[in-house]
Amino acid sequence: MSFYALERDGYEYLFLDLTKRDVLRRAPRDKDLEFDDVMKFSQSSRPMKDWWPELETTLRAIEDIVTPKEPDLSIWSGGAALVLYPRGYRLLGDWLSQFGEILPVKVMNQSDPCWIFNCRAKKDVDPEKSSREYVDDMPLHIESIGFTESEDDPVIFKTDFDNCSFLYCGERFKAAVVEMGLEGLSFRELP
Repeated sequence: MSFYALERDGYEYLFLDLTKRDVLRRAPRDKDLEFDDVMKFSQSSRPMKDWWPELETTLRAIEDIVTPKEPDLSIWSGGAALVLYPRGYRLLGDWLSQFGEILPVKVMNQSDPCWIFNCRAKKDVDPEKSSREYVDDMPLHIESIGFTESEDDPVIFKTDFDNCSFLYCGERFKAAVVEMGLEGLSFRELP
């Protein structure tokens, strides 16, 4: 079985104009949230659904794109999370909710919201397929990352090896996205 890193598919797509700082500014003050509860949500795998604020934002395009398209799925720049646009949410929302939280974001001038999928599922790397470059006993960067298949693999996940900075998937998730014709993600095959 192959594993893949999920990446944004090109620049012709609109993106959700929302940052972690936007979330932090709107987070409720009565929930005793700390800075890292928002800014490092991906690394900590903390749940956010019980305090998620009502957010409103826009969709933006890269400046030189004349006719941008709305994706079905995209990577949220805020961390190891997906943005589910209306079609992606309708087709994958229930399935993905088994592996994390689905958090609403209202989009100005649009009847349907977008949804941020906060992935909470993790998987350990295969040490034979994963390595880091070190300088003075400090990790400099990841040279390679890979996984070994097991029966209880989540369809989408993150890993502590890269500090939960990216999302990964196996064949089942990729096949579902391709079969449904969902746009906005690309799949980089891992060793």
